[in-house]
Amino acid sequence: MVQKEHLLNKFIILLFCQLIFSCSETANKKSNNIFEKVDISQVPNTSFFLNDNKLKLQNGVYYISHKPYSGFIKEIYKNDTVKKFASYYQGKQHGTTKTFFENGKLETERNYKNGIGYGRHYGYWKNGNIKFDFSYFNDKRQGMQKQWYESGSPYCFLMYKNDREDGMQNAWRENGKPYISYEAKDGRRYGLQKSNLCYTLKDQKLKVKSK
Repeated sequence: MVQKEHLLNKFIILLFCQLIFSCSETANKKSNNIFEKVDISQVPNTSFFLNDNKLKLQNGVYYISHKPYSGFIKEIYKNDTVKKFASYYQGKQHGTTKTFFENGKLETERNYKNGIGYGRHYGYWKNGNIKFDFSYFNDKRQGMQKQWYESGSPYCFLMYKNDREDGMQNAWRENGKPYISYEAKDGRRYGLQKSNLCYTLKDQKLKVKSK
């Protein structure tokens, strides 16, 4: 009897986890539909190093000879490996910006449109495992925001709409045990929080941190 109950509980937990991952994938596909591919056809195939004296940064815009710069900007480590490679149009980040670890492995890959965060942003641990997968629309978090531990275990899957929590929010300890699980709706949280899933929130108001 005890063994049957144990197997039933295990099945329920597995079913719950599968449901969460399935919902998160569906939400991510929906959020991706709002992103158009950033057009970089007008970005010329020219590049400058970040420390080039010709490049001037003023109010977040890069200039060369008093004109907004269009092209690519590189930054390198002391060992001459690439640290950062970014695409610019009219002086602002436009297209993909990549950063690398000193060993040459990809660290982050972010997308911009006219100087603001747009589309998917990825980050990786030094061991190559994915660290985060964020989605931005006009510099605001939109859709599923995912993070992982260095081991590869999921850390948190959070739903956002217009830079605010909206929908199911889930997080886990590195051992796989649920840490938080609640729904955010209209500025309030409904559900379960902290490590003990028997702990129930009572209509707790959200506190949104300003940037």
